[in-house]
Amino acid sequence: PQGARVWIPDHVEVWRAAEITRGYREGDTVLQLRLEDGSVRLELCSPVGPSHALQALPPLCNPDCLLGANDLVALSHLHEPAVLHS
Repeated sequence: PQGARVWIPDHVEVWRAAEITRGYREGDTVLQLRLEDGSVRLELCSPVGPSHALQALPPLCNPDCLLGANDLVALSHLHEPAVLHS
């Protein structure tokens, strides 16, 4: 949904946080994102739906209240970027 924070792959930082600035609908192939530095980026994604076995949307960021959590079990979303940035 619009306003959701996600992690996107980056060649320098490995993962960068971004905010979805336009709502995603099933079948869309591009996400419009705003990076933390304010720049806008379009990220290609594969359509996701019942007919697609793999989810191709970027992983969600954890809420700000969980930033720097010492216990990974406390994280809402446990995936590579969440572990690297906690």
